[in-house]
Amino acid sequence: MDQLWLREALRVVELGSGISAAYGARLLADFGADVIKVEKPGGGDDARRAGPFPDDIPHVEKSGLFLYLNFNKRGIQLDVETSTGAILLSSLLADADVVIENLGPGKLDELQSMSGSWPDRLVLCSISHYGQDGPRADSMSSEIGAYASGGMMYITGDGSREPVKHGLHQAAHLAGTNAASAILAATLLSRHTGIGQRIDIAEQETVAQEVFPGLGIYSHNGGVMKRVPPTFNGLVASSPMETNDGYIMPSYAGLGEWQTVVAFLDTPELGEERFMTPEGRQAHGSEIDALLRPKFRMMSKHDLFHTGQEWGLTFTAVQTAEDLSNCPHLGERGFFIEQHHPVAGVVRMPGMVPFGSIVDRTPVRPAPTLGQHTAAVLEALGVDREDLPILAAAGII
Repeated sequence: MDQLWLREALRVVELGSGISAAYGARLLADFGADVIKVEKPGGGDDARRAGPFPDDIPHVEKSGLFLYLNFNKRGIQLDVETSTGAILLSSLLADADVVIENLGPGKLDELQSMSGSWPDRLVLCSISHYGQDGPRADSMSSEIGAYASGGMMYITGDGSREPVKHGLHQAAHLAGTNAASAILAATLLSRHTGIGQRIDIAEQETVAQEVFPGLGIYSHNGGVMKRVPPTFNGLVASSPMETNDGYIMPSYAGLGEWQTVVAFLDTPELGEERFMTPEGRQAHGSEIDALLRPKFRMMSKHDLFHTGQEWGLTFTAVQTAEDLSNCPHLGERGFFIEQHHPVAGVVRMPGMVPFGSIVDRTPVRPAPTLGQHTAAVLEALGVDREDLPILAAAGII
């Protein structure tokens, strides 16, 4: 995608709250799109109250989650569900290319009916837990609900216990990533035809696509992936192994050169005949784990990772947040950037994803303070400055 095309032409209006729409819009903003984030007057985006916060003290301008999701954007306050707010939204969309929202199923259609006609070229992208229509569209849900119903929790955790969820908000981020990709394709078509597209992103479906290789196994041979009990020996060392400074995830179940593992870990017992074939290692997985646990506990996870690479082995260090923050590889690639915020100060956080060498990773602007650009944006739409206090008093901005 040509960065210049985005920087000069793509104008995005973001509606809603939380992660999914905000992340999708931020991905577009990273590549130069002009994103105007619309927050409801009063408390603004729910992400402002989600944290994490410095010293665990809540502050609407210091949420790490909000600051990460919303740099490179302008921000306004506008209650689009009022008649006046809907009309102002329509004026804002007159020059826009894209609307991305997660207000809830059917809400965008309601706004459109309130505010009148929108440009035919608009690309409208809606993100929800289960889609805009269908039997579960109006069901109450959450991040964990979409994650579970998408099938990911069916395969995670100990098979003898309840399922577990991966950390944080992967369903919402996956939905935002899919939304940004779909928007780019739809906008290209709109540029050629003058006709916009309606995009419907369901978090449940994006999670289901990530259950690799679960969908393929089911569609091709009817197999169903499940969580396995701890005594299952079908995979060798199928869980992280403890080291002297954390955990390592070894991967040696299918290796053809098993002698390399034996030599690298200096464990001659592993060279016995019953361990020399993949079938044998599967059958005797618990014995292998028992032999290797003491070895791993005497070694460093990063030494295992780097030295294992030199031996041609894939041993993955399980990194903590502190490990990632100080990771030399990420530092060398410039993965982390500094956002200079007028209230939160200097905040170090992950930068652009994905990373392209022709794109400047430095944020164009920090995340907006609550209502920071309201006056400028509305005045550009033709609202008299004298009317702004009236709109504010009425709770419209």
